[in-house]
Amino acid sequence: MQRVLAVLLVLLGVAGLVLGRLGGTVWAPATERTATVELSDPGPAVLIDPGVLYVGGREGEVAITGASDVSLITAPNGDIEAWLGDSRYTRVTGLSDWQTITTEEVNPEGPAELPAPTESDLWRTVDTSPSPVTLDVAEFAAQEHAPNEQMYRAILVVTDGTAPGAESISITWPVEAKNEWVPYAYAGGATLAVIGLVLLVVSAGTRRREDEDEPVEEADEPAAAVAPAAAAGADPRRFPRAERTEPQTERIDPQAAPGDDGTNGTDEGGSHPAEVR
Repeated sequence: MQRVLAVLLVLLGVAGLVLGRLGGTVWAPATERTATVELSDPGPAVLIDPGVLYVGGREGEVAITGASDVSLITAPNGDIEAWLGDSRYTRVTGLSDWQTITTEEVNPEGPAELPAPTESDLWRTVDTSPSPVTLDVAEFAAQEHAPNEQMYRAILVVTDGTAPGAESISITWPVEAKNEWVPYAYAGGATLAVIGLVLLVVSAGTRRREDEDEPVEEADEPAAAVAPAAAAGADPRRFPRAERTEPQTERIDPQAAPGDDGTNGTDEGGSHPAEVR
């Protein structure tokens, strides 16, 4: 019974370790979340509102695709809106859920072209790169704390001023999510496995001692087998012959005188015994 219990504990322990491993790998929750938006006809410019990049935290990455080279422009918020004026553009306002970025169309009937969008004197920074463009959220946040800081800056996204400002935008934030039960599965599995192994060792030692202490039974030799052994070469002195008994006859001494046996030499009838020759 002890051996069966030990094997069962080892199996349960291994199962716990396997569950812990699966909970930390295959069944682990996502380590990041991404919100996206596809822009079919956003106009010549897309304006990302201040603070949208930080909805999921101060770390992450923004990816922007466009029909041609994409320019990311920063400036005081009022300067960007003043420069756009009544032109048609799209604002990125936030998230409706952790997978969807929300947008808003501004001046839908306004002009659909922007002359020389990257050459204005109002811009603080202009970064132009081939599509797709990536922006590190942590680096962007660090720049906001520079000497010329501007907290929660807006980002103006443009291409050549006539093509759509962007075709898609996605923001990815890291997530510190994990299955809370994984450490308990590891600890419980390891404990059960160790207890099971100890019981296996103890049961094996107990069984070995029982086998060593078990007496060996010798088979009794049949009595009939002893006699031939004695006859075949055993010491005859150890087996004395039985005393012989023979019928004994009275010997009469011829020299004995009548009456020596206590009689008067005659029988009861007064006759003499016969002479022994």
